[in-house]
Amino acid sequence: MSIAFLYTFPQWFVFAALLAVIYGWVEDKKNFRLIGIAIFILLALFSIFAIKGGYFEPGKFLTPEQVISEELEEEISNEVPIEAKLFPAYLIFILSGIIALPTLFLDWKEKKYAKLLIVITGLCALAGFFIVVGAVKAI
Repeated sequence: MSIAFLYTFPQWFVFAALLAVIYGWVEDKKNFRLIGIAIFILLALFSIFAIKGGYFEPGKFLTPEQVISEELEEEISNEVPIEAKLFPAYLIFILSGIIALPTLFLDWKEKKYAKLLIVITGLCALAGFFIVVGAVKAI
């Protein structure tokens, strides 16, 4: 998986989920809201896959030879790799997926607190989105 895929794919997920949730909310279409919430859950699963897949491992950024020859200080003072900047966003995407699980159930059962959890899930995913945007701007 390329680094460009790591920062563009979650952005599309967030846009699709928010679009589906907002459309479902405005037009009072429950299926669209449920699809949007499910997209947040899929984004969390993708984030878990990316983290478990080793795309954010520090060993990929520095070789043992660089650490031994004390090039570590130069790397840290110059620039942080984009993968390290994206890592907090992926943690936030996992958090939004965790929040989306009860949201999906509550919205499916048409409970009162579903709307509040939908807003919290969307805001959480937007926070991750803006972390990704900030990391991409820094390139």
